[in-house]
Amino acid sequence: MSMQRITISLPKYLYEDLIQRVPERGVSGFVAQAVESRLMAADVDPIKEFIKLRERLPKIKRQGIIQAIKKGRL
Repeated sequence: MSMQRITISLPKYLYEDLIQRVPERGVSGFVAQAVESRLMAADVDPIKEFIKLRERLPKIKRQGIIQAIKKGRL
């Protein structure tokens, strides 16, 4: 899975609570899971979200896909 590094600001009381409850090497995963849960809880149409994602993907024709597969197998 591709990752994107970001910097966020938290109120001090939240940060202190976070580092007390989550192991140091688990903070990123915890924050990612919290954000994902919040986004999934929002009223989002999964079909519309899929179509938006698909529109952002590169347009590759079938022949290009076949060539890429063959290149990976050599």
